Amino acid sequence: MKSWLLTILLAVSLFLAISWYQARDLLAENSLAPAFIAITGQDQLFRSTQLQGQKTLLYFFAPWCGICRLSMPNLKYLAADNEGLAVYAVALQYDSAEQVSEFIADLDLQVPVLLGNQQMATDYQIQAFPTYYVIDEKGQITAKSLGYSTALGLWLRSR
Repeated sequence: MKSWLLTILLAVSLFLAISWYQARDLLAENSLAPAFIAITGQDQLFRSTQLQGQKTLLYFFAPWCGICRLSMPNLKYLAADNEGLAVYAVALQYDSAEQVSEFIADLDLQVPVLLGNQQMATDYQIQAFPTYYVIDEKGQITAKSLGYSTALGLWLRSR
């Protein structure tokens, strides 16, 4: 029994250490999220000011990213089970809007998709995919992560 408990404790500690190490260069929690302008899937301008007053998850992905393909379906569950949370997928490093549309359609993803740009990637310190930030109603970052996230992990961080 002790060996199981020790193994679980070691595994959790290792997971938390790796998660911390991966996210060390992301924007700091409790800092103000950078303002941005992006394009929606309907070719409309989207300004970050439209997020004011609502808790938001910005999920940065690239259509070529295999981990994104595995973890993005978890966004469906998050959006469905987390009333009051706005969920946006933000595409970066894509060749065309059609490439992003095909990727999203293939996953049958029903969350709004924004077409980001290099300035947004720089401002949000995106170094790898997927990366996401949870932003509160006042525009402050409350959680962040890099890499695969389960539906439960996304849900817990967005609380």
